[in-house]
Amino acid sequence: MVHGPKIVDPRLAKNYVPLSSDEQKEVYREWAPTYDQELIEEFGYAAPQQAVNIFSHLVPDRSKPILDMGCGTGLAGQLLAEGGYQHIDGIDLSPEMLDKARALGVYKSLSEGDLSADLEIPQIYQAVICVGVFSHKPEQADQAARLLDCLRPGGLLVATVNGKGWDDLDWDTLLEGSRRRHGFSIDSLEDIPYLVKQGIRGCLLYTSPSPRDATLSRMTSSA
Repeated sequence: MVHGPKIVDPRLAKNYVPLSSDEQKEVYREWAPTYDQELIEEFGYAAPQQAVNIFSHLVPDRSKPILDMGCGTGLAGQLLAEGGYQHIDGIDLSPEMLDKARALGVYKSLSEGDLSADLEIPQIYQAVICVGVFSHKPEQADQAARLLDCLRPGGLLVATVNGKGWDDLDWDTLLEGSRRRHGFSIDSLEDIPYLVKQGIRGCLLYTSPSPRDATLSRMTSSA
């Protein structure tokens, strides 16, 4: 499935190549002041709303802790708070993006952390949401599996994958390899609007730690 054009805006394209953590930090340090305006107004960034819509159906308990991994400026966190979630923690690698998220006043705690490093997260969360993180690094499929370690029994991970990255790196194969290595179930993959004004769609997956002999199901959500 083709999820996006071959040519994208240069401001997005700089993230569609493998970057070191330090390089990513520099990108987001420079981008933080205009990030929300550019992503939402110019690029039609729909992934946070799409993810939260599905998350709210899958995670009905609004009182237990949830983690917004790669929270950025807090786009998903604000939507979660508006949906009634009372305990939202956030982690991001960019101090400047975290400053933006902190100003919203919707997070119980915010901390700097890098998913590509040895990140220790307490096993206290009923669910993890991860929006806009996974894209053009093949190792991210294994990083997604590591997020399952911070879930309580019965917990759920809801994550998006940039559709251009999905196609460029063949995330179907990456996820299947990660699933076999780490032993988890993939409950569903959904095709979602992602960067609407750029013509880029995305994939949303939800998964749990318990392995199941289930085949991947792919559904299409309405735009």
